[in-house]
Amino acid sequence: MTNLYRVISFLLFFTSLSFVYADSREDLFYSELSRRSAEVSTLRASFIQTKHVKLLNTKVVSNGKFQYKKGIDIRFDYASPKVMSIIMTNINLRISTPTKTTTYDFAKQRSLAELAVIMEACVSGKLKELPDKYKVIYKSSSNFHIVTITNLKRGADNPYTMIELHFCLEDYSLRELILYERSEDTTFYSFNNIVTNG
Repeated sequence: MTNLYRVISFLLFFTSLSFVYADSREDLFYSELSRRSAEVSTLRASFIQTKHVKLLNTKVVSNGKFQYKKGIDIRFDYASPKVMSIIMTNINLRISTPTKTTTYDFAKQRSLAELAVIMEACVSGKLKELPDKYKVIYKSSSNFHIVTITNLKRGADNPYTMIELHFCLEDYSLRELILYERSEDTTFYSFNNIVTNG
């Protein structure tokens, strides 16, 4: 009985130690992400976007440049397969092509507004400050810090079931963004050649 008690005590201690370590690692990630992001006023990167369309059993690959200016805008400038820009500000989203520009007001397009809020929280390092309706989960892998975001108040106007963010283990930069859609389509962004404050 004594030996069994010791084994159980050891297992309980080890389990509690694992939880403390996991919590401290998560807290360290969020605090370090916030600290590093606070130092970033501008960010540029190249990106590759791969959209998997389930209904057609196909994928569409695009590429271009990503830019972020603190407090001003987040933009994706696509170079191929067609030229266009998607620009997110605090109040709207604009889609510009060589022939026209379409503006979507966030007050009327809640799904776009949600994506803009999450993107801003991501690049500004304020993921822990997202409203309570979002469930934010952290885990780490051998390659990335991984954060998943789920909207607990799912509505018909919200096209995303989950958003997954992959941050570099060393410099905490966003390297991958995955959008899981209600349609079961998946959009994957990979970011490279990242330059901050340059």
